[in-house]
Amino acid sequence: MPGKQQKRKQVPTHKAHFGNGIEIKYTQIKPGTLEALEPHRDDYFVFFLQDSGQMELMIDFALHSPKGKGIGFIAPGQVHHYLDNGTSQGWFLAVDIPLVQDTWRNIFENAKGEQQCIPVDNISPFTQCLQLVFQYDQLSGSDPLQRKVLHSLIDAYVGMVAAAFLQASDSGRQQNDRAAIITRLFKELVKEHFLSLKSPAAYAERMNLSLSYLNEVVKGHTGFPVSHWIQQESLREAKRLLYYTDLTTKEIAFRTGFEDHTYFTRVFRKLAGETPLTFRARYRDLSNLSL
Repeated sequence: MPGKQQKRKQVPTHKAHFGNGIEIKYTQIKPGTLEALEPHRDDYFVFFLQDSGQMELMIDFALHSPKGKGIGFIAPGQVHHYLDNGTSQGWFLAVDIPLVQDTWRNIFENAKGEQQCIPVDNISPFTQCLQLVFQYDQLSGSDPLQRKVLHSLIDAYVGMVAAAFLQASDSGRQQNDRAAIITRLFKELVKEHFLSLKSPAAYAERMNLSLSYLNEVVKGHTGFPVSHWIQQESLREAKRLLYYTDLTTKEIAFRTGFEDHTYFTRVFRKLAGETPLTFRARYRDLSNLSL
């Protein structure tokens, strides 16, 4: 039909177009002044440091409301948007993926979906490092030596943030614990293969462990069995697609690895407590939908 709004098939992804591999700014946010951004993914890391106030943002359907002094991050691929509530001021830093070394990236991957904003009592070291990053970003230009210093400062700051999250999650004392290692590896496999592997036994086989042992370890370490984490990853992706695209329930079922869309609806209702369309209706204005 002429004039009919085009169906959204994908969650918008913002690409990194940074001259030095970063973008940094100090900003103040007040209700009515925040630039309206649709829910989206980034293909880069976002780090924020809040000096004071309180802001609200949704990250993969989890509401985060950091208050006072604190730090946080958004990983590449996470669907998020900022809410126009609260007053806050602080630093925002976007970093291209190649500038985040694997050691730090693994820590953020482990924290992703759980604790992504933490309070910090002594925020001065973080602030001082960001001020240096800002200065070198302004000075570097085309000077390769200055840019190298800038990237070293970025690595230092990201490492400080990663260390803070590691300590906050109590992982520092458990990183050599076998149960923690197995659980972390299992979660990484789930994030990578949840679309194609739905069976707990398939993950146990990939890890060369018996299903009973893997389930015992994961449940003992997290409080939930292996099946819970597989289902939750599928549910999170289904919620993203329901809210941020105009795909039908049947299309979303296929995209999240379900061959039978009626079975997908039953699973979704069991896990979320409502049908996919009821969930969509609660989060979106149905007047623009074409289901």
